[in-house]
Amino acid sequence: MIGLIFNGVWSHYAMATAPKYRDIYKLIYVYDLTDEAVADLDALVIPFQSNQGELAARQAVIYDFLNQGKKVFVEGDSTADWLDAQWEDRPVNNYWWVENPNNPPVSDTNYDHPIYQGLTPRQACWHTHGVYTRIPQHADVVQTSADGDVISWETNHYGGTLFATTLDPIVEHGVQQISHLDNYVDRLTTWLSGVTPTPGRMTIDPSVYGAGAIAELGHA
Repeated sequence: MIGLIFNGVWSHYAMATAPKYRDIYKLIYVYDLTDEAVADLDALVIPFQSNQGELAARQAVIYDFLNQGKKVFVEGDSTADWLDAQWEDRPVNNYWWVENPNNPPVSDTNYDHPIYQGLTPRQACWHTHGVYTRIPQHADVVQTSADGDVISWETNHYGGTLFATTLDPIVEHGVQQISHLDNYVDRLTTWLSGVTPTPGRMTIDPSVYGAGAIAELGHA
């Protein structure tokens, strides 16, 4: 089971409650992030648009989890208040696939990494949110931009595996505007938990939003 740290962002909720993933992911409200809450989990996902201040206040929980030999996946923005790295914002190019579909923002990827094995360059990157201008000395670079900026990196220094990227697969998959993200998220999920999601496109379950109850009220 994978814990997805949650602070009310609807795209996080949409992805974690989708029929394809809901038996693998468990939403954990960031204010409820304790050692007890994560004790039975295999991995944690900290998505883009997380509450960085509250993560910093619960830094010990994250690193104690890693120290047990488990995995933590960090995406999008981050802060040096809890992660030993420096993230900096950069303009986001959402139109490269229209202007030059064969030239994604990430130019160099280690396709030997389990997350990226079998992915095409387009599946391995859609757009990036900033870059890492500093990463731990013990970290390995997994992806860089055309300018050599670090996009994704990994380290086993803390007992488990910490993987950080400026990509935002959880948010974008929840939004469902990028049709090929099942490829990335399915491989990510398998790497984190050892469980392979059901093949095919992710769908949204309207019932988890109370849509059925609203429809019934309308017919009352």
